[in-house]
Amino acid sequence: MSRWVAWLTAALILSSCHRHTKPEPSQPPVSTEPVSHAPSESELERAQDPSGGPARLATAKERAAIQSLVRTAESVRQLRLRHPVTIEIEDGDAIAASLRGQIEEAEIERARLVYGALGLLDTEQDLHSMFEDVLGEQVIGYYDPDTGRLVVRDDVMAGLVGAFGPEQTQEARLVLVHELVHALQDQRLGLGESYEKERTADADNAFRAVVEGDATLAMLAHALRQQGIPLSAATAGIQQMGDYVDLNALVRGEKLDDAPAILRVTLVAPYLRGLQFVAAVQGRGGWPAVNNAHRRSPATSEQVLHPEKFFAREPAEVVEIPENEALVAAGFERIEEDTLGELELSVYLGQGRAAGTDEEAAAGWAGDHLAVYGRGEEAAVIWWTTWDTEADAEEAFVAARSVSPRHSTARVERKGRSVLIIRGLPPKLHRPVRGDFHSFARRIKNQPAPPDARHDLMY
Repeated sequence: MSRWVAWLTAALILSSCHRHTKPEPSQPPVSTEPVSHAPSESELERAQDPSGGPARLATAKERAAIQSLVRTAESVRQLRLRHPVTIEIEDGDAIAASLRGQIEEAEIERARLVYGALGLLDTEQDLHSMFEDVLGEQVIGYYDPDTGRLVVRDDVMAGLVGAFGPEQTQEARLVLVHELVHALQDQRLGLGESYEKERTADADNAFRAVVEGDATLAMLAHALRQQGIPLSAATAGIQQMGDYVDLNALVRGEKLDDAPAILRVTLVAPYLRGLQFVAAVQGRGGWPAVNNAHRRSPATSEQVLHPEKFFAREPAEVVEIPENEALVAAGFERIEEDTLGELELSVYLGQGRAAGTDEEAAAGWAGDHLAVYGRGEEAAVIWWTTWDTEADAEEAFVAARSVSPRHSTARVERKGRSVLIIRGLPPKLHRPVRGDFHSFARRIKNQPAPPDARHDLMY
């Protein structure tokens, strides 16, 4: 393993100690004040008001230390802040409580419906507590686009101003550079507005990969610069680091290790797969190309996992499951639907594997649509997927059949480039569902899948 790859691995472990939740952001007002600013009268009142919570504003010494990191983040990322970032200091318990407050019950319920019906989550488990435990594990700080605040854990800030040794100080500096890049994304690239957009699960995984991959690459660029290594010398290796490093072993934590694969993978992928994706974009067109990737994000996780498909803007195949009269007559109501994409399909197909994914079986993904139906306490899933070739479809079919429950309510079948997955549906309703699927599969049988990467997107 080369020296820079070893350094990259160590820095990644540091950055991944932080977990982002999805805030409900809004753009803060533009200001021309200096970045490290003295607290205003209203800010002082907020900091001194016991009802305002345990946060305190940064001292002059702490603001000066952060200002140094602001200059570092701006230099590495080649963007400048438009207005100040308020710095607040909290202890670990307060930060964990803040993150718990950002967990939306609607998202918990959606996870219970979709991933529970797929067998990827235990619906009897306290999912809210599980999400809290994983998101709160080892958090050292976060940037909040809703308020424009950077919240830093108290002991981390102490390390930043020299209360501990140089190693701990360097760790704090690296991770705070990562967070300050999020502030740059917010102020210069519309991060807050982007969070508000409605997306499928697949598109949201792709969006978060750009956000976290960008901040992680900038953090690594800073670390490499300190070692005298230009980022241009490292981007190719970062893209291929799966050949050097077990990516799934990089990000560890007691709660994270115990979490179901669907949660673990979707939390970690934006950092690791996002890093590889953004390295490919940055290596191709520099930081301006990364800025463009924010403005026009990859549409699918496939484009993140295979950057050449992003450069070609290879679209996903449109898949829609029509309403079925037999299901309606039987009392089944469609209660949720989504497109999960290649990343989450790899988790479904990888059940029982140590890595929690089967990336090879999912790699030929072309499109999918999943519908969850409810009838009383019953839940059923109908999932249509399409693949680049019949060979890809056959590989996915074999993998899907291997993880399908051995029960009469489940079925997996392939027709041409399409694969049908049924779970939890009474056998007498399989025939009408299969009829719809066969009609769909015949329509696309002779149509080519979305084109391969033939024409590069120039920046």
